[in-house]
Amino acid sequence: MTLFNDEIHRVANDRPRLFVARLLGVTLVLAGGVSCWNTAGVRADEPESKAVKSEVAANQPPNVLFIAVDDLNDWVGCLGGNPDAQTPNMDDFAKRSVLFRNAHCQVALCNASRTSVLTGMYASTTGIYGNSLKRAGEAYRSAKQMPAWFRENGYRTMCMGKIYHNDHGKKAYWDTVGPKTLRWGPEPPNGRQFAQRFGDRAKDTLAWAALDVEPGEMPDEQIAAWTKTQLDQQYEKPFFLAIGFYKPHTPMTAPKRYFDQFDREKLTMPVVLENDLDDVPEIGRRWVLDRDDLIADDAVDQYSPTYRRELVHAYHACVALTDDCIGQVLTHLRGSRYANNTIVVLWSDHGWHLGEKHHWRKWMPWEESTRSFLAVHVPGVSADGNTCDRAVGLIDIFPTLADVCQLEPPAQLQGQSFRRLLINPDDAWNRPALTSTTAGNHTVRSERWRYIRYRDGSEELYDHSKDPNEWSNLANQPELNEVKATHAQWIDTLTEGEVIQ
Repeated sequence: MTLFNDEIHRVANDRPRLFVARLLGVTLVLAGGVSCWNTAGVRADEPESKAVKSEVAANQPPNVLFIAVDDLNDWVGCLGGNPDAQTPNMDDFAKRSVLFRNAHCQVALCNASRTSVLTGMYASTTGIYGNSLKRAGEAYRSAKQMPAWFRENGYRTMCMGKIYHNDHGKKAYWDTVGPKTLRWGPEPPNGRQFAQRFGDRAKDTLAWAALDVEPGEMPDEQIAAWTKTQLDQQYEKPFFLAIGFYKPHTPMTAPKRYFDQFDREKLTMPVVLENDLDDVPEIGRRWVLDRDDLIADDAVDQYSPTYRRELVHAYHACVALTDDCIGQVLTHLRGSRYANNTIVVLWSDHGWHLGEKHHWRKWMPWEESTRSFLAVHVPGVSADGNTCDRAVGLIDIFPTLADVCQLEPPAQLQGQSFRRLLINPDDAWNRPALTSTTAGNHTVRSERWRYIRYRDGSEELYDHSKDPNEWSNLANQPELNEVKATHAQWIDTLTEGEVIQ
């Protein structure tokens, strides 16, 4: 525990600098003759000496392709969350980047998670725990937003799709904003199933449909097509190109051809324990059981005996759709003039439950909600083809981009650069990932443990080396008090100054 505790004290002492971590690493090499996708940083058909000679001058900074996915959990082949996942393009990118297998969001809800990513601050600092900005504090209002910061540093900023909760945020952040789409649509042709059957009793409108639409009609397909046109153009400035795919967010609608890729009756279903909430503190149980008149898990069972399997099928189909769109963009990048000088960050804003712990959707403090997809490729820096199991947060993306782009970061940043992990995925990393639900309710995930502390002091503790499903709460075992205390101290350190109303 010594290194873990030493890092807590270092972070606490560094608070006047708001956690900005300028980690030392090798000099960033952005080589025009270095293949964007070669794990050794050198083309297979040319000697290393030639690649080194073709370094890009210091006045030619890297481009950034920033790809967000809405509501994507670990049901991706390379993350192993479900054996039936069909995600060849994300799996391929994982082999051409560093895949962070233990990455976590800072709030498992769209707006709050994206706010944290794009400002580099925790919810305890911004005051944003939900899908509204009404309670945003001064720290948020004065924060430098990521695209605005890139723009001020000489970048051309472009976006389409869902980057902020309302897509592009302020237009002032961007030089170019792509056209509007149907966002999460199209809707099921016959309406959303829960809305028709239960009305307002079930607010979690878990709906799906296999659509009879032509290729190119889905919003995510339109985002991919627009992105390719941007990559075909020549720019005088480096670019920050942000695109946000909407699926697999509800309603889980996708073209029928993606549903046809799966045999519904043979799909592997999540294992749900009947008594899974019995050892969860009362406040955690209430979040699941008291949210609506009819909770989603009961509504799923009441709707039909097959509806649970239908929703799992639909989620797979929507993930496959978005994976296809991601593949189109990344393939086009590899064939473009920008292939050798573009950083790629592929991330999801949080996870998603499909019945685990009797919960559907997101927002909870457990693994299914907090775990996010994160893979990063930095030409000449990242040890592509490797995986990293250090517990990183999406909040660390902003300082990492500042580090690898060699730009002065905003003083507000509370994450830390994981550049060292891009170079050596096994390097030391002593900070866990913090996720919040509401003020005073937080969880931290380290490599082995998940610790949850609610505002009333009740706790959960899970040992992921033995219990990856978080079925056995060990918080009441006296021999683990030191583990709890260390993780609790991280919560205190990373949420210092939080206002609990």
